[in-house]
Amino acid sequence: MRKVITLYFLLLSLITFGFPFSLGGSTLKAFENELISIVDKVSPSVVTIFVVKEEKMGSPFPEFPFPFFGPEPFIRRERALGSGVIVKYDADKKVAYILTNAHVVENAVRVTVKINREISKKAEIVGIDKKTDVAVIKINTEGIKDIEKRIAKLGDSNKLRVGQLVIAIGNPLGLERTVTVGVISALRRSIGVTQYENFIQTDAAINPGNSGGPLVNTDGEVIGINTAIIANAQGLGFAIPINLAKWVMDQILEHGRVIRGWLGVIIQDVTPGIAEAVGVKEGVIVAQVVPGSPADKAGLKVGDIIVEYNGEKVRDARDLQFKVMKTKPGTKVKLKVIRQGKEKVITVTIGEMPESAVAKGTVSPENLGVIVRDLNPDERRYYGVSKGVIVEEVLPNSVADYAGLRPGDIILEVQYKPVRNAREFYKLIEEAKKEGRSRILLLVRRGKFNTFISLPLK
Repeated sequence: MRKVITLYFLLLSLITFGFPFSLGGSTLKAFENELISIVDKVSPSVVTIFVVKEEKMGSPFPEFPFPFFGPEPFIRRERALGSGVIVKYDADKKVAYILTNAHVVENAVRVTVKINREISKKAEIVGIDKKTDVAVIKINTEGIKDIEKRIAKLGDSNKLRVGQLVIAIGNPLGLERTVTVGVISALRRSIGVTQYENFIQTDAAINPGNSGGPLVNTDGEVIGINTAIIANAQGLGFAIPINLAKWVMDQILEHGRVIRGWLGVIIQDVTPGIAEAVGVKEGVIVAQVVPGSPADKAGLKVGDIIVEYNGEKVRDARDLQFKVMKTKPGTKVKLKVIRQGKEKVITVTIGEMPESAVAKGTVSPENLGVIVRDLNPDERRYYGVSKGVIVEEVLPNSVADYAGLRPGDIILEVQYKPVRNAREFYKLIEEAKKEGRSRILLLVRRGKFNTFISLPLK
């Protein structure tokens, strides 16, 4: 296989630079046959996914419902397609599971999977995880006699190296099982399209329709799920590492959703400037602690530098993010931190990421789907307020999202009671819940004007 990879680079050099390599016809034929063999091995597992989507389009002023502003909400319907790869077969249930992208099947009301020219199957969405852009769908396998031969072999994305030869297979623009060849250009890329990013970058051509298809190594193993391209750029394709996609799939199949560990901190990398200022060369620095979070309860403080997580070194913010994500809620972990130059070990009981709790319909200060922080003096002067907390983040499809809260809003009052800081905000929410209220009224400053927002607690 090394010979094949070497030949690939020689061919690229010859085509690109005109180097006078002398390659015999038999050698070229061997290279060609090897690629054909890999494609023949993997292609049967690649499917085309046809989707009919519906999306509710509402008023541009959600806090003022129809008929006061804007048109009446309507349903927009559209058709889309993508790719998928068959990765698991349950012989007892006669069901095959397919990995694809969340954005391929999100908002779908009908999903159809085309196995080959003769066979199409209605598919059911098992689970969608927008935070990683991974989705699992399933089909009934009755009538697919060769289903066991169509199960793709999964590789180990932790062993990937920059420069490895890879093959992308998918359905760009509906052109079924299109094959492109390239190399791994980079690893652990972040491009800002999902919350948990650890992308494989490749120069194998990836186009719309490739989404959800496999990225394959020279052993015919799936090592990534193609997911993203950058508009107006060439040679920049991105794939979700298969180890991450498999972890998400296992969570969905076991729990029906993805259960993530949660620490409750906003962190950033220790840059050279920060390292020089604090005298610590590695780890991540805590920029904010969410009130009531596991980190807050354990005594973690702003300015702490986390250098170890349960005995493992913390390389950067993404490294810690993934370590926490994969930790089972309820697990006690030891954090080694540097606080004002002194080493300290803090034991934290990892919680469950709040969005999961929102999905279950339970209510607590942590799972409203909104993260707020105290206003600093400059912000108070700029907005002309003496109280309030600023909305830092609103989780998609959360209680706060549906109520109409937006990042940048300043919450001044909860049920006519002034809010002075983040802790007081969560405390007032908890008090309202204990009083048995199903909704509370928030006074919000948006831009230069105040508005009231009704926030459901159930």
